[in-house]
Amino acid sequence: MKRRLKFCAGHVDLSSMLFNAMEDIIHMDEKLFNMTTVKRRYVLLPDEAVLARRVHSKRHIPKVMILAAVARPRTDPRNGAFFDDNIGRAAGTLVPKAQYVNKSTYREMLVERVLPAIGTKWPGATSGERIVIQQDNAPPHIAPNDAALRAAVTASGCNVDLRFQPPNSPDLNAHDLTVFNAIQARQQLEPASTVDELMANVKRLRGAPRFNAERSVLDATMHHGQLRRCGWQQRLQASAHGKGQNGGEGRLPRRIQRSPATASCLVCA
Repeated sequence: MKRRLKFCAGHVDLSSMLFNAMEDIIHMDEKLFNMTTVKRRYVLLPDEAVLARRVHSKRHIPKVMILAAVARPRTDPRNGAFFDDNIGRAAGTLVPKAQYVNKSTYREMLVERVLPAIGTKWPGATSGERIVIQQDNAPPHIAPNDAALRAAVTASGCNVDLRFQPPNSPDLNAHDLTVFNAIQARQQLEPASTVDELMANVKRLRGAPRFNAERSVLDATMHHGQLRRCGWQQRLQASAHGKGQNGGEGRLPRRIQRSPATASCLVCA
């Protein structure tokens, strides 16, 4: 619990009692999705065809690992260009193939896919501004001082740091709060029987209104403040605060203000 409070304390500005807007943080995480389940119920219209569900064996249902990197959307003050929160990847046709996910695979994705995309899309990536990639403590994740990563960061010309979030703290990552739940809901709405169909569903999800990513980051920020009120509890309730209505009207706050008691509690942790 102390590590969680100390982590949140790093996002508090005592002079204004405001939490960090998290505009320098990239939330990165991965999740394993099952292509289907052994049993699933559907409601069909009288003239609707029954969906064909076929796998080689119910004991070997295909699984797909999705790596996502999302930051807070905003407008670049230098040129007025809008950064749409999706770090993305280099252009080209994907060729799905099966492989094991370990430290080498994760390092390869980070160095060859994520870092080049940051240099291309991040506002002012090569200006020396600090960019933080936040990850959880999964075994395949590499250390912040990984030699190959530091060499790739130096070669890219960006000031990128890698850090771990506190253990057992999925509520401090935007992916576990919102993004992966949205992908799971899309998979229930539009069942995918192949990897290509699942990737198409994820791409359609990326076309949703841009304020959804802001709501995800705000959820993570609000959970920083809830740690003070909930004390030892590891599972926090999601905060509404009118994010749906305010987001649709373009009135989501950039920073969340907390009471002096909340901020001082976090800083003294």
